[in-house]
Amino acid sequence: MAGKAAPKTIDVVEDAQHAFQQHAAAGAQAVRENFDRSIAAVTEMTSFGRENMEAWMASAAVAQKGIEQISARAVAFSKSAMENHMAATKSLMTVKSVQELVEKQSVYAKGAFDAYVAELNSMAELMAGLSKDAIKPLNERMTAAGKFIQTAAPR
Repeated sequence: MAGKAAPKTIDVVEDAQHAFQQHAAAGAQAVRENFDRSIAAVTEMTSFGRENMEAWMASAAVAQKGIEQISARAVAFSKSAMENHMAATKSLMTVKSVQELVEKQSVYAKGAFDAYVAELNSMAELMAGLSKDAIKPLNERMTAAGKFIQTAAPR
């Protein structure tokens, strides 16, 4: 009987070894797959972060150019307004009557006001365009983030 028990014990030990090796191989494979998925996720996250930074930089560049345009427009308008003011002042110094003074002052005031309103409208349009252009890269990244979250969400 002792002779028959030994082969069964060997078979059991061999089966246990085989099962252990299978489980160890499956565990190693699972660890390898999870590690690979982790590396892919980190790579994707790094790429996503880089693209976000590029979007911020593009937005800042657009904003900087727009602010330069706005500043140049403001300086040009101020210079033009000052020149018009000086011309009106010289014109007012040559008046011969109160009636003429009132007429010239009224013409100047109306022209200055109209120019100011026109410049405000033009600046508002410029600022609206600047805002739209500066926010565009950030909106694109928000859309990409939404898509990323949708694709990464468990189903």
